Amino acid sequence: MLRFVSNKVIVFPTSRVYSRRSYVGSTASSNLWTTVVPALAQSGAIEALHAAVELLNEGDKPHDTSPLVHLLRVSGNHGYVSLCRQLHGYVVKNGFVQTRVSNSLMRFYRTSDSLEDAHKLFDEMSDPDVISWNSLISGYVQSGRFHEGLSLFLELHRSDVFPNEFSFTSALAACARLKLSRLGACIHSKIVKLGIEKGNVIVGNCLIDMYGKCGSMDDAVLVFQFMEEKDTVSWNAIVASCSRNGKLELGLWFFHQMPNPDTVTYNELIDAFVKSGDFINAFQILSSMPNPNSSSWNTILTGYVNGDQFGEATDFFTKMHSSGVRFDEYSLSIVLAAIADLAVVPWGSLIHSCALKLGLESRVVVASALIDMYSKCGMLKHAQLMFWKMPRKNLIAWNAMIAGYARNGDSTEAMKLFNQLKQERFLKPDRFTFLNLLAVCSHCEVPMEITLGYFEMMINEYGIKPSVEHCCSLIRAMAQRGEIRQAKKVIQEFGFRFNGVAWRVLLGACSARKDLKAAKVVVAKMVALGEADEDEYIYIVMSNLYAYHERWREVSHIRKIMREKGVEKEVGSSWIQEQNVASQL
Repeated sequence: MLRFVSNKVIVFPTSRVYSRRSYVGSTASSNLWTTVVPALAQSGAIEALHAAVELLNEGDKPHDTSPLVHLLRVSGNHGYVSLCRQLHGYVVKNGFVQTRVSNSLMRFYRTSDSLEDAHKLFDEMSDPDVISWNSLISGYVQSGRFHEGLSLFLELHRSDVFPNEFSFTSALAACARLKLSRLGACIHSKIVKLGIEKGNVIVGNCLIDMYGKCGSMDDAVLVFQFMEEKDTVSWNAIVASCSRNGKLELGLWFFHQMPNPDTVTYNELIDAFVKSGDFINAFQILSSMPNPNSSSWNTILTGYVNGDQFGEATDFFTKMHSSGVRFDEYSLSIVLAAIADLAVVPWGSLIHSCALKLGLESRVVVASALIDMYSKCGMLKHAQLMFWKMPRKNLIAWNAMIAGYARNGDSTEAMKLFNQLKQERFLKPDRFTFLNLLAVCSHCEVPMEITLGYFEMMINEYGIKPSVEHCCSLIRAMAQRGEIRQAKKVIQEFGFRFNGVAWRVLLGACSARKDLKAAKVVVAKMVALGEADEDEYIYIVMSNLYAYHERWREVSHIRKIMREKGVEKEVGSSWIQEQNVASQL
């Protein structure tokens, strides 16, 4: 059974008191519910909610379940979690447990992120209807628990309850996210057999989306072509499917056939061209938009940053400004990411001023980007000031500040901030937090027992599975302290013995320690994995190590191989050059 508050008196969540007489006047007691219920149904007024609670507390029971259904809906909409749980107790105690009331309770538990409670209530229902099933299935799907949602859908399929279009759309959404095209096709067959697809635009749109996300473009096009009615969502779904699957010409063809393209349609195409690296066509579509918004421009700006085209990103940002686009918090955070990689301080200060002028400095996404930018530019004091000024800090902000300390080699402050993060009530460290911690441990003189302690804490206390990046930081820390054998053991124990990246990091650590013997063992392993032929880094490291140990014959042999393969050391460049460019803007 569910646990609920079953107080004798139902407590309203605010201290303000409303008299039932002031709300319903002098109406006789037997008619009070008929006065309160319509108010709850139509407007959900707080006064009506108070009056209904007072009636319950005075022992005036409703004649049927309708008032309780409305009470639960209004209480849930206002976020009165405690009141809803108390109403659950009242329902059970007074024998109002019926399917309609249980569905209302399930809706409350689902929308208040209590899916387990919703599922327990569902299991206790003697006669759940299709609304009960749909409520729980959609709850799991909307919460990202797609496998559980699909399992429940299959259970519904085997029950005596007849599924409807909402059952199928939730299942199709789960198939789309999990890319289960075969199961999606089976569900499609069932939909056709039941005659639900015909004339149902919502189901048709979900099928297009499912096939598109599963990469089955031919099926998506067939569904679209055979739809009797199409709305804007249908057209956007087929254009988006083409865009996601690299069918840009087909997507453009549908776009030109579309009666009234909207912003979503344009943005899908812009995003598709950006991801394919075609910024010219992306900008042409942007220029043809009747009412482009900031998200349309941000899509191209993001493409430049994700493609490491940071100079182009700042140029495009300038073009946005000259075109009169009103920047939003995402515009600023995206361009700050580009500036952080360029380490162009004047640009960073300019964007910070812009954020202040627009009143966006305190937005979490902007403040986090400013912390990252200042720390990457070596201005740690500015980053600290931004962090502590933030009225509300999410995990991204904490990670950005810890990363800032790590990047600037301040292990003491990084670990101190991590300890403060652990005290936060509603936040807990994630994989990126530990990646930053392990990075600072591997680059600074942090005792090995502390480094291993963080690694074990990540696994045992927070249930985070180590990635190759986590292991590489630990390997680097061990190898720099001469624990090459222990580092090799880490690679093998955590399943990275076939990962070239892990062995490459170990080789770099061997190079730093000038340990030729260990380096030769690592290179032999990389040769066995087929990593050596294409990795010029191996040749450079081994050439330098042999030279350090005055093994000139081996140096000559490796350099001959490097010449034959065309391997050359890259010419270095200074970030000061970028500073000079920025000063001319």
